[in-house]
Amino acid sequence: MADEWIRIAAPATTSNIGAGFDIFGLALKEPFDIIEGRRIESGIVISEVSGPGSESIPTDPEQNSVSIAAAEVLRRCEAEFGIEIRIRKGIRPCSGIGSSGASAAGGAFLAHILCGEKLDPREVVLCAAHAEDVTSGGFHADNVAPCVLGGFTVIRSYEPFEVISIQPPESLGIVVAMPDVMVPTRESRAVLPKEVPIKDMVFHLGNAACMVYGMQTGDLGLIGRSVKDAVFEPARTCLVPHLKEAEAAALSHGAIASFLGGSGPCIISFYDKSSHQGETIAESIVKIYAENDMKCETWITEPGSGCRRI
Repeated sequence: MADEWIRIAAPATTSNIGAGFDIFGLALKEPFDIIEGRRIESGIVISEVSGPGSESIPTDPEQNSVSIAAAEVLRRCEAEFGIEIRIRKGIRPCSGIGSSGASAAGGAFLAHILCGEKLDPREVVLCAAHAEDVTSGGFHADNVAPCVLGGFTVIRSYEPFEVISIQPPESLGIVVAMPDVMVPTRESRAVLPKEVPIKDMVFHLGNAACMVYGMQTGDLGLIGRSVKDAVFEPARTCLVPHLKEAEAAALSHGAIASFLGGSGPCIISFYDKSSHQGETIAESIVKIYAENDMKCETWITEPGSGCRRI
């Protein structure tokens, strides 16, 4: 394996999903980053970065999510080799669908493979979350957990760390709409309130519990009704122009829920694949932005399986 290049697909993810701030995450089938790597004698070298937004991505291994996560895996495995890394971004930075999370998870998963898969999946998630902590200013695993584990993930606790993965309903379709706006994670976290009223906490607990039940039982109606957020999306609405108009358009064209993806600006819409078309929902959102002289890229996708070797 010394000179063999290993290729990893690290998918986009959406986090929070209504009431589940820093707790819920969902892997998407697409888009995804491709992280390639091979063993070298020592150190970590990033030899290539390409794709959307690559000009803003650092090649310094101490500042790049991929290399920071990979280095943490090497440390935990007491590896006596280094890694040369090539990064091809398929997920634009500052998108709200886990661009840095895909980088971190992809780097951790790559190193995990090169080390002979010595870590359990939870440890791989923690290595990726370590990179998120360094680059995003906060230890949160709601993107890297689904990116590594796949499906819908719930973080029960951060200390001690415990996460579970649930297979989402097969009929759950997802529309990702990314308006031409940049929302850095640090900026989006800075606008959040420091305190939450008890009534909002109770509101979130009820919807979060029902979201998990809906995912487990395949109840799309309950999932749609449970995508409610009284705290975090309202605080971030000012960062994403025409957010509420876009959500309303999606709902009026068949979506069961439409909400801000992670920290934004992506807008995520859930729909029932057995009865509606994702293209119609996507077109309705694109039209809102076109009418306001803004570009908006879309993907019609579904829940994904997490990082995988390709």
